[in-house]
Amino acid sequence: MKQKLTLPSKKISLITVATALFFLTCGCQTIKQFIPNDEVARFGTDRKYTDLNYTGDGNFTDYGRKAGILRFVLDLGAVDLTEASVSKFELKGLPEVEFVCYLRVDHPLPTLGKPKDFEAGDLMFGMSLEDENGTQVFSEKAPLKSWTWSGSVGAPKSDLYTRKTIFTPKKGKVYYIKLKNNEGNLKAPRAEILIMGGGWKAF
Repeated sequence: MKQKLTLPSKKISLITVATALFFLTCGCQTIKQFIPNDEVARFGTDRKYTDLNYTGDGNFTDYGRKAGILRFVLDLGAVDLTEASVSKFELKGLPEVEFVCYLRVDHPLPTLGKPKDFEAGDLMFGMSLEDENGTQVFSEKAPLKSWTWSGSVGAPKSDLYTRKTIFTPKKGKVYYIKLKNNEGNLKAPRAEILIMGGGWKAF
């Protein structure tokens, strides 16, 4: 008659613990392999823009992958509309998303249509963009009253743009944006140039 082999309870416990530790360790390593960029901060960085590195003019802000719209904002600073001026900025390292070039003016956005009390509506303002090879991407020159007014209704500032001031940069390309107003208008409000785009709702 064969005798049944019984292992001591202590030895069984040790084997059970060792086995559990083995599977736990291997399991963590396996899971780790399937989490790309697990050491990268989740806000402001993701797998789609791992090499994002803007080095051009202005202040560039990435509001992170949680931003539904206007994730990327490039602030090129103030522009004087009260006198004739020409300015040029280098755009280097923009992500490959659709951007809109805005002229933000210190004037409330009207509830409907364009404002009737904007005294600089006849000011001719020019905005053009070309790439590093001198190829023109867009060129706009029109009185401010004909630009599209956008933003939040009731906000103290409005963002002006046209269908021409929209572009999608190619990855790795350098661009140059030129701003021009020939005469200026003493009644023009303070203004600044913003280039904004991206966001998960924009795709």
